[in-house]
Amino acid sequence: MTDIPLKIGMPTSTFLPALGGVEVGLHNIAMRLAARGHSPVVAVPARNLRDLRQVRNQLPYTLAAFPPKTMTLVHHWPDLGSRWIAACLSRLAHKNGIDIWHGTIGFPIGVALIRHAAGRTPHLVRCAGEDIQVAPEIGYGMRLNPRIDGLVRDWLPRADMLVAITDSVAAEYVKLGVAPDAIRHIPNGVDLERFAADGDRKATRRRHGIPEDAFMFLSVGRNHPKKGYDDLLKATRKLADRSNMSFAVVVAGAGTDALQSRAEDLAVADRLHLLGTMGSADAAINLQLPGDDLVDLYSAADAFVFPSHIETFGIALVEAMAAGLPVVTTNGPGCRDIVADGRWGEMVPVADPYALAEAMDRLMQDSKYRRSRAADASMRAGDFSWDRVVDLYIETYRHIIEQTHNRERLTP
Repeated sequence: MTDIPLKIGMPTSTFLPALGGVEVGLHNIAMRLAARGHSPVVAVPARNLRDLRQVRNQLPYTLAAFPPKTMTLVHHWPDLGSRWIAACLSRLAHKNGIDIWHGTIGFPIGVALIRHAAGRTPHLVRCAGEDIQVAPEIGYGMRLNPRIDGLVRDWLPRADMLVAITDSVAAEYVKLGVAPDAIRHIPNGVDLERFAADGDRKATRRRHGIPEDAFMFLSVGRNHPKKGYDDLLKATRKLADRSNMSFAVVVAGAGTDALQSRAEDLAVADRLHLLGTMGSADAAINLQLPGDDLVDLYSAADAFVFPSHIETFGIALVEAMAAGLPVVTTNGPGCRDIVADGRWGEMVPVADPYALAEAMDRLMQDSKYRRSRAADASMRAGDFSWDRVVDLYIETYRHIIEQTHNRERLTP
């Protein structure tokens, strides 16, 4: 049984060419499953399939689309929308002969998938962020909508298996009443060899107008209140006030250009480099993601700063660790899981620019300490190799399928 290729249905409500952790992660999992002889079928919103038409034939996995306006239906009528997706999955299963479902994002995909597959087809659901976590103080989380919260609470505990990418996510599942033996811990992954390779630091810095002799702090992530970028800008101001060293803070991510006016208000615009989204999904023939331009940026940096208030995982932290960078992050959910409460990186309280500036200053000033923390980060990165992650998924698929077959044999 362990050698039998599987047809794996992988529905998602967001995909490439968006380049967030969810989209890039699912692409990498599907790529590697296909390389091992399995047949992933990634079901995406119609707009994503349309946007990928130029590279679709280069992909080693199959792309399928939900009907147009499906996600609009979900937005206005969550229950009806999830029922509609469940019907779409039924048709997809019939057409493709799905052996197991691997759903990404708890709502609407997880709810719809469980509606379709419970008691019929082996399945797992992996929650990815605002589908499971809630932070009312910053308006973060789908479950702030009572209708969505009710659906998530009702359906997710019925899944064959829920994948937790960190302990923080597992804790959210338990709060929903999910049995511990229905939770499997599988982290996100990173291409260790790509990130560990030496890039041309000088060329990368010249390309982005970053002084070659400046100590470069890098932060990666979209501009969203949960990312804590205002804390980073305040910390930059404090660091500039206390240090005579030349340093630059580089921020890469969608919408980060909107930080410019705030940087000017704090008089740190001369220290800040806002690069926006790096790369695109069709930038390389082989679709290696993240793109080379982002990988080069990690290689050009001296330290990584991730001031996020809440994450399910925080893939940028792991990418930085794989690049051999010492990291500074917060004790927010997801972040603290990656650095193991400070064992593998500097950890400061959420929304504390003073502590953030102090941690950044120590890494910048103390080269011996910086090298020690970089070594810690590199060691931690080894826990997140894609080979290990895909091994865990395949093992989990086999386990769920076996459980399903055992139940069927015991059913009168």
